[in-house]
Amino acid sequence: MFDHIVLLTDLSESTRLAFPPLCAFAREFRSKVTIFHAFRGSSELFSLSGDAAQMRSVIDEADRQRVLPPLRAWATELAAAGLEVAIETRVGSTFDLAIDVVVELRADLAVVATQGLQEFTGRILGSPTARLLRDSKVPVMSVNEQFGERAPQFEACRRIVHPIDFSGPWQHTMGAAEAVAVELGGRVDVVDVIAPVHAQKLETPEGEILLPKDLQYTLRSKMQARLSDAAHTISKVPAYWQLIEDNKPGSAVMAYADRCKADLIVIHAIGRDHVRNTLLGSVAEHVVKHARCPVLSIPDSWPIE
Repeated sequence: MFDHIVLLTDLSESTRLAFPPLCAFAREFRSKVTIFHAFRGSSELFSLSGDAAQMRSVIDEADRQRVLPPLRAWATELAAAGLEVAIETRVGSTFDLAIDVVVELRADLAVVATQGLQEFTGRILGSPTARLLRDSKVPVMSVNEQFGERAPQFEACRRIVHPIDFSGPWQHTMGAAEAVAVELGGRVDVVDVIAPVHAQKLETPEGEILLPKDLQYTLRSKMQARLSDAAHTISKVPAYWQLIEDNKPGSAVMAYADRCKADLIVIHAIGRDHVRNTLLGSVAEHVVKHARCPVLSIPDSWPIE
């Protein structure tokens, strides 16, 4: 499934946060790992011409030699953990080149640590990490600074939480969560977050009225049945479901993941259609930023094996 994993790094120390889940995946899937970093070099020099243009190669090589020592140190550390590791460098910006490099290297999974990426503190849909999550044709596994406390004790991905959104292509992401759980020997908890049923109001010509108790019960039962049916589409690993009533779906998913000590959260990739992905995008943004475990983002284009 994941024969080749690319670790994207901006050389910040936060990259090491991704090592535990990266090692867990690489061991389970027997993956080759490539560490990728792009250095600025001469990429910002636009006016050199003639003989002066020959300085580009000198500048690029000098910058490449500058970044190689930390990359080699990380490669040595990962190799000591039993992984097959290579290093790949380019001139430019790591995250501007990430999509093309992943395709060029025929990678099956991209891994990134979000801490230390300055633009990530802004709105996620405009950040480098978000562009990667949105545009990547392969799954992206991300970790953030919230994972830091847990990282030293992290060993495997056994308990997988999948927040479901029935307004989106949930079958594809559910299938991906099951496929990953099969390979990792885990289980899947399917979580749906709805607005509190007891707070639902009915619009009438006379104004708003609360739903009657029996109608509240019927509505909740139907939602539970829909979620149960969805969870039962998972047949190859143990699957469980949980309907949560909360006005803040992102926070509710995180609270559930914390309670059950989730090892991995599988989400649908943030899409380009912001209207269709209003709820889904909100949950994905919150989870990617605040999850205390790795987050695996699944694009629609990824074929499930």
